[in-house]
Amino acid sequence: MVPKRQTPQAIEERGTVGAGYARLFWPVLRGMVSIVALCASAPFLAGLLFEVYGGRWVAAGIVFALASLALIAMIPKSEALLAIGGERTAMRRWLPPWSLVIYVAILSLELNWACVFFWFSRRFAFFSVPVITVTGSILAFYAAIALLVARLSGGNWRIAAVVFAFVLIVPPIIVLRLGLLW
Repeated sequence: MVPKRQTPQAIEERGTVGAGYARLFWPVLRGMVSIVALCASAPFLAGLLFEVYGGRWVAAGIVFALASLALIAMIPKSEALLAIGGERTAMRRWLPPWSLVIYVAILSLELNWACVFFWFSRRFAFFSVPVITVTGSILAFYAAIALLVARLSGGNWRIAAVVFAFVLIVPPIIVLRLGLLW
């Protein structure tokens, strides 16, 4: 038997980028920008506190500020997440991108650790038990504030995440900038 010959189907051209690439582009870009910001934050903080790099820490500060502002500008809206990701879950509604959460956590740990180290007036080593314990206690206190805000706002975790990021970063920056610990 001879097989029946079928007519060839036309190949459809894609005019737009596939949804898989659109889902990957922004998280990868946010991750790269957060890595740049975190790499610039260490020399900026060291130069600001210890005057280690002479005047070169200003360039690190500019890179840190620009990368931080770019990271904040790249936060997707919930409608964009719906268009890209499909279904809307309760977690996706309030949860910021993981790269931003990791960025805030590492930056706040760095700033609070420097504050605690200066608070002990350099009597203990940088990685000593008292410095680690007090830093952990401060971060736990900030988490309790965020949970209290979430509870008082009726379970709005988006507000709690913003308050948590604010209390993690702003008080240590104020303390370090005003030189209250030395």
